[in-house]
Amino acid sequence: MSGSRHVLPGAAVLAVALLAGCQGGTDDGAGGDGVPVSVERLAEMADEVGPDGSDTCPLPYDFAKAASTAKITGEAGDGAAAGDDEPAATAENGYKAEKGAPFADNPGGLVSCWFHVGGQSVEVHLVAAEKPQPESLLAPVLVRVSGQDAEELDPYLRRTEKGEPGTPVLGTTGDYATVRVEPEGEGHAALLLTLGEPEGPGLGEDQLSALSRALYEQIS
Repeated sequence: MSGSRHVLPGAAVLAVALLAGCQGGTDDGAGGDGVPVSVERLAEMADEVGPDGSDTCPLPYDFAKAASTAKITGEAGDGAAAGDDEPAATAENGYKAEKGAPFADNPGGLVSCWFHVGGQSVEVHLVAAEKPQPESLLAPVLVRVSGQDAEELDPYLRRTEKGEPGTPVLGTTGDYATVRVEPEGEGHAALLLTLGEPEGPGLGEDQLSALSRALYEQIS
């Protein structure tokens, strides 16, 4: 992914159920009355973020509202927790996918945004692809976050493959969760939450699951 160690190289963007007016912190989230974003608009979002990342998330998450819905206390908002030097957003417009790149055999797109609640940083990845299981393209991210190797992640990815839209599937190490998303039109999509190293108490599994569900509801 361009501009960040969290982003995989190369992808072709597909349609996902998103809204126009996609600045982070909107009141209505993506479940309001806005117009769904087209394939072209999602590609434009990635270009707007640029190769070096952006200081704003182009997607309409209201993270503070999601944290409140999940009954998680602590100041919540855009960007990683204090001390984490990360762009607020990274993205991939994969129309230029190179042969051999992770997305080359399953063209898709990805936008990743950092948020925080208290001292806990949360990275929210939205990934879409033509073929099933676009979340498998984020296996390197899961390896980095969890410390597990690819073989250890195989059973988890088999579980996410069978997951129902809107139902979070928690990772065995408790620091990542995937929610399958129904994209608009053809293709497949998933929302993946990964946790950074917390300053102080971090999120528990129940909190991560509830937060994943609350964010899913904002884009479905």
